[in-house]
Amino acid sequence: MKRTACAAIVLAALVLGCSSTGKGSGTSNPRVRLRRNRLQCAGSAGPEPLDPLPFSTQPISGVSSIDAGGTNPGKGGTGASSQGASGSGGTQQAGGTGSGGIAGTGGESGQGGVTGLAGTTGAGGGTAGSGASSSGVGGAAGAGGMTASGGSTTGSGGTSGSGGSTTGSGGGTTGLGGSATGSASTIGLGGSTMGSGGAGGTSRSGGTSGSGGTGDKSTTAGAGGTSSAGGVVATAGSSATGGSGGGPGGSSATGGSRGTSSCGAAAGSGPVGVFNGPLATGIAFLDTDGNPVNAHGGGIIQVCDTFYMHGLYFPPGPTPNDFNGVSMYSSKDLATWKNEGIVLPQQPSGELGPNRNCDRPHIIKCPKTGEFVLYARASDDVTFEEDKEVVYATSPTVNAVFTYQGSLLNASGQTASHSDMSAYADDTGAYFITESGWVYTLADDCHSWVSGSQYTAVNGPSGGGEAPTVFRVASTYYWLASYKTGWRCNNNFYSTAPAMTGPWTYQGYIAPVTDTSNDVSPQQTWLSQTTWVQPVVGSQGTVYLYWGDHWDNCGATSGAGSSNYSATYVFQPLIFSPTTKTLLPTYLATWSLDVGAGTWSQ
Repeated sequence: MKRTACAAIVLAALVLGCSSTGKGSGTSNPRVRLRRNRLQCAGSAGPEPLDPLPFSTQPISGVSSIDAGGTNPGKGGTGASSQGASGSGGTQQAGGTGSGGIAGTGGESGQGGVTGLAGTTGAGGGTAGSGASSSGVGGAAGAGGMTASGGSTTGSGGTSGSGGSTTGSGGGTTGLGGSATGSASTIGLGGSTMGSGGAGGTSRSGGTSGSGGTGDKSTTAGAGGTSSAGGVVATAGSSATGGSGGGPGGSSATGGSRGTSSCGAAAGSGPVGVFNGPLATGIAFLDTDGNPVNAHGGGIIQVCDTFYMHGLYFPPGPTPNDFNGVSMYSSKDLATWKNEGIVLPQQPSGELGPNRNCDRPHIIKCPKTGEFVLYARASDDVTFEEDKEVVYATSPTVNAVFTYQGSLLNASGQTASHSDMSAYADDTGAYFITESGWVYTLADDCHSWVSGSQYTAVNGPSGGGEAPTVFRVASTYYWLASYKTGWRCNNNFYSTAPAMTGPWTYQGYIAPVTDTSNDVSPQQTWLSQTTWVQPVVGSQGTVYLYWGDHWDNCGATSGAGSSNYSATYVFQPLIFSPTTKTLLPTYLATWSLDVGAGTWSQ
């Protein structure tokens, strides 16, 4: 009986020693103002500004369970299957016959695979483990380079050698474990799995550990590591999906390369925006909540497939003089707008504090830093000409609340004191321009200006413009502006140049003018004042979308702009013709814009 009891205890201990487990773990009044010989109202304090919409975050994907590493417990015994990544190394312990113990040494090397896991491929090793579960070598795959030395150790036992051929018998599986380390499908999948979670940087460590598998004399192991490196660039998350399909190393890197950009491929056609608005009223856009779109005198910036319109927010009632905030709306088709909230609110004090005026907010993406920078003109709220200067605010993302930075200065501390202004950036640099024809070149970080030159030709016979804006068509720059008539619409004009620094040549009016001696003739640029031109680049062409503000009662000889909460929009495609200089020859009351194709139709 004593012998039977002892035998039972020994047998139980052996059974417990051979069991394995695994784990997986997976976040007032209206005021008419005279500004340099022009009547103008300004925009200000009223109801509380709109609150910006909340932003969502997406948790990183969990690492899948790697228990599959110990799928051959009957053949390899215990090893470190509980780690998944090294467990199969131990699982292969049984490998051949007598030398299996040496293969167990290889299993200890499999523990080294945990280092591969610790390379924070977490996903790399972990996924490898599950990816290789069918052969019981998932853990060995996770072992990465550590299994390399383990493989050689088992090789010295001879068991690994024989095991190499007896792939299914365990010892050889240790050899296969080294092979699995180099397996492009497992390691590559690991890299891409981390990519899908957005943890590109950690995937890089996985790639490095995987490439260590080349010590196991498996050329694919190196490719596996490279594949994980491909996952590194999967910061976009979308590349992760591409990476996950890239089992064979190189193709995963291809998937990863797509992650270098957060934007997907441009659509061949669509979405299609439809614009409806008679000449008398302009387009009264409503946002997706059914409220009037309220962003004026600003611009549009495109990020991937989304357009962000931003401008001054006017509260209901008479147009105030004070600054009430810069509002933003987003759209895929430029006709359907979602309210993104106030991205630059009134400040507690200073240039954009209480009893201060603001005009012409424009956002650019700084070419050298990728930071989004908002520029505007600030002034007093009585004369609109005192303490006037260009100010700026910054944000790492386009639709967040911008951090106000203050006055835009040069190295000597000089401000840029002007009335109306606009901002522009392309591959030649970043600039802001003014109503009097000045072009200022911005510093590399876009937080200061480094030089400025005046080009009076841009204003032609007007003697000075308002609402300037710039855009480029191929190698030609276009400068649009209006006469100084405040909120009243007038005959806007334009000039061209081969570079932002000129020489600029005055070209004439944007829209038809029946009486060129009258700067406020009947057409009045289709009852609008220019504010922005947005290129819409598609698969078949490019449409240059003109945005003009149809200010409240803008066609009247008095009372124009008295309630700009009711201001509407003029959106029209610009026409470039070799036979005429007019850019808006006719007014289109109804037309459609195919954003993906870059074409328009009636």
